[in-house]
Amino acid sequence: MLLGAIGKQLLKDILKTGTYTKVISIGRRMVEIEDSIPQDKLVQKVVDFDNLEASRDNFKGVDDVYCCIGTTLSEAGSAKNFVKIDQGYVLNSAKLVAEENRSRTSDSTPSSGANMKSILPYLRTKGETEEALKQTGFQKVSIFHPALLETVEPRPNIRLFERIVVPILSPISHFFNLHLSMSVKDIGKSMHRVGQDSSIKPSSPNGVSTSVVGSTIQVFVAADMETIVKDLPA
Repeated sequence: MLLGAIGKQLLKDILKTGTYTKVISIGRRMVEIEDSIPQDKLVQKVVDFDNLEASRDNFKGVDDVYCCIGTTLSEAGSAKNFVKIDQGYVLNSAKLVAEENRSRTSDSTPSSGANMKSILPYLRTKGETEEALKQTGFQKVSIFHPALLETVEPRPNIRLFERIVVPILSPISHFFNLHLSMSVKDIGKSMHRVGQDSSIKPSSPNGVSTSVVGSTIQVFVAADMETIVKDLPA
């Protein structure tokens, strides 16, 4: 597992309800998890993403991969750093995993609206990353396009837009079933279910395809994710 804000919630859900015999968390820092969450299967690894080759052994012996690495332009400090983290770290990690394993799945969370032809650097970078992941060589790649993120823990560098708009938009979206925002907790749960249950598919026929290297590609939108978690415990 490669973690971000969504990744922490995904990790907690896997530790509470998952069937994996071992869970490896790889990140830039240790993840603090409540004592009430079972952690006997968890192994945490802190790596230098600018020198992943030195940590190659940490990427061996895995079946399923969940990647939730991400940042924002403001957090990254510059467009160059944003691309390095949001694209470079993700693709370099995926390449290592693919080289060391015949992993069944790779689950990743680009942004809603990701498009490699977008004039917006943020969406273009997300789109380029998504297209490159499809060609990495995993048996199956599941990509998730969440809407606006509803955080469950404080974020140190929350964007002004998120601070103002999300609290207003979220109740409206949920009341009218507009799929415009979603809790990071529910996004994590949906990723976990897709990784564990191969029968779960995107609702749209266009959400399933085959890459040029033969990987099955699944793209789940916010409405799909809400359906997946609808009947799950809170």
